[in-house]
Amino acid sequence: MIVLFEGFQYPTDAIRKVLADRYLDELTGSNRCRITHVGYVFDAPAVENPAAEPAKREPVLLLPKVFVDAKKTVFGGLDPVELLDPDSKAWQQLKRDPHKAQFLFRFSVWLYRAIRQFRQRHRDSILPESSGLLDVSDAGDAALSELEIVQALVRFHRDNSGLLTHIKRVNTAQRHSVSWGRTVARQQPVLQNGRPVYVKPLVKQKHINYDEELIVIFLSTLANLQQQYGFRLDLNPLYARLSVREMDRFQCDPARMVRRLRDIRGKYFSDKLLRVWQLLHLYYAKSERMHTQRSFREVLVVRDFDIVFEDMIDYLLSDPKDTLPTILKDQPDGKRVDHIYAYRDLIDGQADEIYHIGDSKYYGAGSAFGVESVFKQFTYARNVIQQNIDRTNGPGLPAPLRYRDELTEGYNPTPNFFISALVDDTLDFGHDGLRPRTTNATFSNRHFANRLFDRDTLLIQAYNINFLFVLNAYVAGSAVQRDTFRTHTRHLFRNRLVRHLNDTYQFWRVTPVNESLDTFVTRHFRQLLGKLYRPSGFTDALLLALPKQDPFDVNSLNARVDVYDLH
Repeated sequence: MIVLFEGFQYPTDAIRKVLADRYLDELTGSNRCRITHVGYVFDAPAVENPAAEPAKREPVLLLPKVFVDAKKTVFGGLDPVELLDPDSKAWQQLKRDPHKAQFLFRFSVWLYRAIRQFRQRHRDSILPESSGLLDVSDAGDAALSELEIVQALVRFHRDNSGLLTHIKRVNTAQRHSVSWGRTVARQQPVLQNGRPVYVKPLVKQKHINYDEELIVIFLSTLANLQQQYGFRLDLNPLYARLSVREMDRFQCDPARMVRRLRDIRGKYFSDKLLRVWQLLHLYYAKSERMHTQRSFREVLVVRDFDIVFEDMIDYLLSDPKDTLPTILKDQPDGKRVDHIYAYRDLIDGQADEIYHIGDSKYYGAGSAFGVESVFKQFTYARNVIQQNIDRTNGPGLPAPLRYRDELTEGYNPTPNFFISALVDDTLDFGHDGLRPRTTNATFSNRHFANRLFDRDTLLIQAYNINFLFVLNAYVAGSAVQRDTFRTHTRHLFRNRLVRHLNDTYQFWRVTPVNESLDTFVTRHFRQLLGKLYRPSGFTDALLLALPKQDPFDVNSLNARVDVYDLH
């Protein structure tokens, strides 16, 4: 298997030996190119002499750019160019690390399935490119790619290693256990010292053990695939495997193995061994097709993987589309919000909800958020605010979402967040790794520096997330895992913004004395515009927000003022 990385610059001549031009972008003025796609490719590049014997083809895995670190290395310091050669020192170093070797095979399958899932979720999308693959909805095993068949073979071995040991034990016992009834009935004994001796006693096993022959082929195939894909397995040592020469012969002419498998079909009756036969037959039949058809292609790739990543995060985090007004997700000015969901607001957190707005950022290691991205995110927020105000001024906004307080004319702060992918050295699929970015973690936009409740005061916080966790959750499709992540993440995003506001502003609960709320607001309107807001839970009081170190004296309001912390 050859591993390439999206966005990384490679020597063009070296890439063209393993990958067709459609998957790369040549850089002007240099003999270098960038990989433009992510996915799985089994497709021989064009050859100058069509009559020549086709070279051995290798499956090519195009990994997302999030694997390339800021030093332009991968997997803890390896040069991506060296991984072009399956026999290189870099590959050997990778294979010597059981965790990384196993990870690479596992990830290749999960990535393949993620792109396939994206195809099913967005059947009208033109982003994925596929060839040699049937529709997975009802095609059964015939639709499996080589990668999926290999995974099925590996999984069967892991799940049934005890079965192989049991078969070996039973067969060995039968070979050494004499069937005396058959021996006495069919053979004449030789008398020695007056006692009958049977020279060739019959054992209980009456026929050639085709079970063991099938298992030998199975284990030999797995041993060969270990070399090709780099995964790790503890193969059952009780069975002698086919020699390297024999396996090479079958690899060069897979039709021979297909014929041998068909010869022994029906020689055994175990359901599990029938499954082994089926998987082996699928694998070698596909290998035969690859070997005999020069134009055979097996491809599942996507060019703009950032759209796939966006769909992954949206699947995990956003509200279902049918629960949102369409105009909030697909905005009238042509902008499309990546992620949006209704959740507790930042001010009251009990009675009121507001839309939280997010944007997926599929960046390489060390990349910072550009001015354009920040500006676009603020525009998304302004559009969502305006759509809700339009509905408030028109037929009314369904409770409990509340964007503007009519009494104070203050605006409920709109939460915004960026979320970007990260792969760390643990290569862990099970932990979300969600944490604030260490740089470019918070952005703000304001018209007046001291008016939190002004319409133009907007905040963005930025987070990193473990890309492998997102991939795993997206492919697994577990509703429990998704709901757990959604609850945890929404709580985290809100609480960190609340903490930021508590650190930046001093909040006061203001209760007018001897006058109504309306009279109090009118009297202090110019003085406190954009600083006052009344949450739904405040029936006889107002919330005042002042930047810390603000010289304003709250005691001058002639009202009862109490320190208030957002929660």
